Amino acid sequence: MFYKVILKITLGTVQFGINYGISNTHGVPSDAELKAILSAAEEAGIQQLDTAQAYGNAEERLGQFSEGRFQVITKFPAVATREELENALSYSLSRLNSSSVYGYLAHNAAVLIEKPFLWEVLQKAKEEKTIAKIGFSLYHPEQLEQLLELQCIPDLVQLPYSILDRKFEDSLSILKKIGTEIHVRSVFLQGLYFMDPDRLPEKLQPLRPALMELQAICRGKNISVGDAALNYAVSNPNIDQIVMGVETAGQLQENIRMVSSWKRDAELFSRIEAIEIKDKSLLNPVNW
Repeated sequence: MFYKVILKITLGTVQFGINYGISNTHGVPSDAELKAILSAAEEAGIQQLDTAQAYGNAEERLGQFSEGRFQVITKFPAVATREELENALSYSLSRLNSSSVYGYLAHNAAVLIEKPFLWEVLQKAKEEKTIAKIGFSLYHPEQLEQLLELQCIPDLVQLPYSILDRKFEDSLSILKKIGTEIHVRSVFLQGLYFMDPDRLPEKLQPLRPALMELQAICRGKNISVGDAALNYAVSNPNIDQIVMGVETAGQLQENIRMVSSWKRDAELFSRIEAIEIKDKSLLNPVNW
């Protein structure tokens, strides 16, 4: 029996185009597996797909296999001129086999901070109904402050947020007050939370005590780290969607089970929030 109503899950598609994630052991899914994942997502009631021009051939594969069943959010790379942004949008629409997208975001908000005139291109495309919602993907809270000062008021943002990485907590309420749709990524920190603390790469060894504590707390509650990490984000009322990538339909079904069978445990979350991390820069995969 599959679950029909799933809250807050957007299917991430980076794995559809490139090998991605520190714990990815499956590689890029085959066409048959991709079809199975999309069918499972549709059956579960998932309505949105998150992709990007930078995700290898993910846009093309969605254009081939998604068949208009989902709202698509895609992202543009660093561009220097209005014309380059217009061309990037046309390129993505062509690859997606679509005349419009639900969301179109700067893959890194820094490009809009450096070239705020690009926001006018996005606004024009929105007026022409080529894009329903415009915005940006954030990496640091300071980026949001700068963009709001530049009057780049987003309809939709994506940002990293997870059970140990809560640097955007204050930003969530700011965004919600201005009516922004908030999508969060990296709720499993690219699979880091599932790794054996004794087998962490040398660079990530400073995270070992926190990871051991997180896993011990979850063991004590007889739940998986995945259950805790996913439902921590789901339970945040300021978060609209969790962007979650999978390599197999089975993984997607397991993630859906995590949400559908969860019983809230405030004491669990408060204990996890108390975990101390000395070098928080290691919670950013860019620094791995």
